[in-house]
Amino acid sequence: MPPTGEPTEHNKAARVIPRSLGLTLFLVALAAGLLAVYFASQASTAEANAEILKDGVDRSSLPVDQAVALAELALSRSAPVPEGEGHDHDHSHVSPTYDFTPEEKAEFDAQWAAAVARVEDLDTLEEISALGYVKASGHTDGSGSHYINWTMVDRPFDPAYPSMLLFDQLVRGEEPKLIAYSYWVASDGPPEGFVGGLDRWHRHLGICFIDGKIADENLTRDECVGDWLNGVDLWMLHAWVVPGVENEYGIFHAVNPLLCEHACGLEN
Repeated sequence: MPPTGEPTEHNKAARVIPRSLGLTLFLVALAAGLLAVYFASQASTAEANAEILKDGVDRSSLPVDQAVALAELALSRSAPVPEGEGHDHDHSHVSPTYDFTPEEKAEFDAQWAAAVARVEDLDTLEEISALGYVKASGHTDGSGSHYINWTMVDRPFDPAYPSMLLFDQLVRGEEPKLIAYSYWVASDGPPEGFVGGLDRWHRHLGICFIDGKIADENLTRDECVGDWLNGVDLWMLHAWVVPGVENEYGIFHAVNPLLCEHACGLEN
């Protein structure tokens, strides 16, 4: 027999098994707790989303996350447009110039390269649909159709992650392709976007969206039966980053004459 106090092989096994079983039970309980928290969070989110979408506005064509983001955006921009506020559009055909310092030019080039690098991930409707973008406008001469990810509108400016994308037929009869980015950024004034003084931000005020698509602008809240945004702190910038769709009016111009069948709505 082994000396008194020395554990036998049987006692060793008896100690090991309960410890192993205890660890297993602890991990099972932890997983169950985490799952319970997750499902409770999901249920709470679903309940909150349902409450937001009970306002009677038609957003039936939108996925739930996009519908909720649009509804929240409209709720937070429901104040009247102050008198004297303008759209800040620059309709000039003259490309602006800016004297970059070497440091600014290097930073601008890096921003532009980051934007161009993502084009191949965003150049088809199938790709952008999978990323959450939904159609927000019909076709406009010179700037195509706008597709937006409503969950990205309130995010800070990032050249590689535009909240809006412009699509048009580059060849008649073929599927629309990406032609440009459009950034829509929340800011009290023109955002600090691309480095330098070339970008020209503009606003759309009193915008009315019906089922997620723009119906009109320069309306009052009472004139819109859908989602209405005053647009006062929402700044937009088109960026012609797509290779082969360069814009002779300027890389940040609102429209591209390459895509104009008429006059792009601009005076000659």
